[in-house]
Amino acid sequence: MKFKYNEDDFVEKKYKKILKKIKNQTIFFDQVKFKDNFTLWRHDVDFSIHRAYSLAKIEKKLNIRATYFILLSCNFYNVFEKEIKDLIEKILSLGHNIGLHFDVTQYDIQSEKQLEKYLNFEKKILENLFKTKIKVFSFHNPTVSVLCYDDFKYARMINTYSKYFKEKVRYCSDSNGYWRYNKLDNFLNEKYSKTQILTHPAWWQKSIMSPFKRIKRCVNGRSKNVILNYKKNLKKNGRKNIK
Repeated sequence: MKFKYNEDDFVEKKYKKILKKIKNQTIFFDQVKFKDNFTLWRHDVDFSIHRAYSLAKIEKKLNIRATYFILLSCNFYNVFEKEIKDLIEKILSLGHNIGLHFDVTQYDIQSEKQLEKYLNFEKKILENLFKTKIKVFSFHNPTVSVLCYDDFKYARMINTYSKYFKEKVRYCSDSNGYWRYNKLDNFLNEKYSKTQILTHPAWWQKSIMSPFKRIKRCVNGRSKNVILNYKKNLKKNGRKNIK
């Protein structure tokens, strides 16, 4: 079958239309045991906190509750930067939750005990930074071996790739900037009682562009911002900018 990339799907205008099609109440992960019908609206923030904040504002207006998973080992943003930290706090202020996006490749994990050790390590960082309880985590780029860790909880956090979610909850994802299984628009037309939707904010821009161009936009935007801050600091401290 010939591959078709639906490039006009991944724009804010379409995103708003998609949100309006959600049938079940959007809830947070720690509420799933108390609901028979629900939608878990989840964002793995791999590339851009700025885009995450843009989507968070749209969701707020449409009464959508989302969970934003923050990647501490990210090459594209740094949670310790004031601007990034402030944006994450704004996302929380809109009534959304944050979770931990965990990259196992940062550690030599050979057992559940080691997994819990490093999950706790990163969990505490997020909790201390943002003064909020981290109740859920998602694996970053999970491999088959990583997905074998499928208990409902590790380190007192809900595992989004647990056996429960794989067997009991229908799933749709926009990983890598295209629909790998089913178009979200079509998925939401189905009558599923329990759903988990994974989106990555960087794919959803104001205008149409390819996934690679979206990533370049994130990188170039960060680069320009770093240079701008460097110039501002020189000026603030009365230093010369020698080129």
